[in-house]
Amino acid sequence: MKKSPNMIGYFSKFLQDKQMYSSHLSLYVALFELWERNKFRSPFSICRKEVMKLSKIKSYATYHKCIKEVQKAGFVVYLPNYNSYEGSLIEIIDYRTFGEDDVVEVQCSEYSNNETVVFSIPKFCEVELYFSERDLLSDEAEFFYSTYQTKYWKLSNNTDMKCWKSAARNWISKLKNANQTSMYEGNRS
Repeated sequence: MKKSPNMIGYFSKFLQDKQMYSSHLSLYVALFELWERNKFRSPFSICRKEVMKLSKIKSYATYHKCIKEVQKAGFVVYLPNYNSYEGSLIEIIDYRTFGEDDVVEVQCSEYSNNETVVFSIPKFCEVELYFSERDLLSDEAEFFYSTYQTKYWKLSNNTDMKCWKSAARNWISKLKNANQTSMYEGNRS
């Protein structure tokens, strides 16, 4: 049987964040409860209705707002699934392994109050899932991940990456354009 993680550590880290309110806390407690039921597997599948019932959140808008804000704060990784027959995936971020290597702060020039956008390096399983949802092979996801991992998650102009999904969309677009060009060249000969 797997030992349960130190709950006090998780919740004390959560309570230190001034942007988290009672609705966020109740959602986090519900997610933690479901994580425990799933024997601390990561990621684990959730059902929106069950999470809303456990967290006592009645509004869909509040639920979606809270889960996105909890993810943005870096306490969970939320991988929504838009298929109503399958649950979304949640990964509780382990506060003990959360280090400086996992987060890169990027200064945003578009904000007047100099807010910083926090970029979290994705786990390979997230990238693999993202590529598979777009009907691409795991090999392509691995190539994308290893390429940006060796570049320390910087873009071609050596600027810090703000959103890995945006880079992945660009990668996929270039890949599809290259495939179409090669098909066109093959038809001409």
